[in-house]
Parts: sequence; structure tokens; C-alpha cells
Amino acid sequence: MSVKNCTHLFDDGHRCGSPALRGERHCYYHHPRRMPVADPYARRACRGFRLPAPRDRSEMNAALGQLIERIAANQLDVHRAGLLLYSLQLAGQNLPWGLNPLPPTHSPGPAPQPGPQTRRRNRRASASTARGGTT
Repeated sequence: MSVKNCTHLFDDGHRCGSPALRGERHCYYHHPRRMPVADPYARRACRGFRLPAPRDRSEMNAALGQLIERIAANQLDVHRAGLLLYSLQLAGQNLPWGLNPLPPTHSPGPAPQPGPQTRRRNRRASASTARGGTT
């Protein structure tokens, strides 16, 4: 079975070597129904940007806001956006909790008391352990 190649011609005259979509003449990238980037020159102009260093939660939120804006404006490719979001997630997990702690959403109430089912299960487990068995 032979795979058809894309028929797109570049400016210098060579053909695209990518496989064509099934039943089509062009690959995914050169397909005429593919939506082009709104303004590729504006996208390239915005490539370099600086995120604040995530030293505390407010800077993390500022960086996250910038990323969301750039993703929504199609100024970041999907792969780079995913890497940056994952990096922010890791940085957030490594922040010390003493810096700008988030306020608790609710106050913890008293611990619930175990019901009769739980008490029986605990008694069986402790009896089994006392006999030398496992839980």
C-alpha cells in the first residue's frame, strides 16, 4: 500500500514530504480548510515575554494570569503552554506554606465518630493482628 504525499509547493519549488490526509491531496498542516493563525507576524513579535519568578503565591497567580491571556490570544503554542503550566504547578508544590498562605475555605469541625460497622471492622483487624495474621 502506498502513502500519498502532500502536493503543497513551497516558494523555492520543492514539495512538502509529509503524508497526505486520507482521501485528500494535502497534509494536515497545508490543508486548505485548516484555520490559519490570525496574524503570524504579531504572534512572532510577542514570542519573548517574561514571567515573574514564582517566589510566592501572588507571583504565581500573576504568572498564571499571563499564561492564560497568551493561550487565549493564541500567542503560545500548545506544547510550550503545557510545559509552562506544568512548571508553574511544580513551583507551586515546592513553595513553602508560610508565604502568603491561602485562607481556609471552611473551619474543620469535630472529627466524625466511627459507626458500628467501622468498630466491628477495627475489632476484627486488631484480633487478627493479635493472632499473628495480617490486616
